[in-house]
Amino acid sequence: MNKFSFVTQIGMIGIAVAIVLLYIKPQITTIRETQDLTSNYESETQNVSFVNESLKAKISTIEAISPKDTEALSRFVPDSIDDISVLKDLSTVLDAQLISGYDLKYKGDNSAVSSGDDAPTMFGPVTEHYFSIAFESSYAQLKSLLAQMETNNYLLQVSNLKIANSEDGALKVDMGVTVFTRLPASTEQI
Repeated sequence: MNKFSFVTQIGMIGIAVAIVLLYIKPQITTIRETQDLTSNYESETQNVSFVNESLKAKISTIEAISPKDTEALSRFVPDSIDDISVLKDLSTVLDAQLISGYDLKYKGDNSAVSSGDDAPTMFGPVTEHYFSIAFESSYAQLKSLLAQMETNNYLLQVSNLKIANSEDGALKVDMGVTVFTRLPASTEQI
């Protein structure tokens, strides 16, 4: 056996180990990171595809609404409301549920927003009128209140609802309510 061949073999093993540690191992790490990014991209692509399919289904549902129903809905969203009448109606609904000691306020509307920023709907831009209600009630009273609010004569949306327990066991409720009106024809965008 040649003594240079033994040293050559040890040198070759050292070079092989150096190549593995300095070149192949970082390349494997880079490949793993690329594979992880690829799998993340595939899952996000599937999520986007799911959202797109959901949007297509909702658009087809909207397009399937008959003209008669569209006309009926346009009559349901009034051109104007009287905020005092809405406050009175909400007060009547609260009193019907035997809820007393409530705080009912008109918070204003979004008509100060420029006409280009109005939220367009299929009936044109809308104005949102904001109301707040704070009260204490039982769960049954709250449930009945929400059910009675559904049967109102105008489009009424509970836009914010915070429920907490009070010291006496009742529910402490802070509710934001939005009423919608269409903008007059002169200010609607064409």
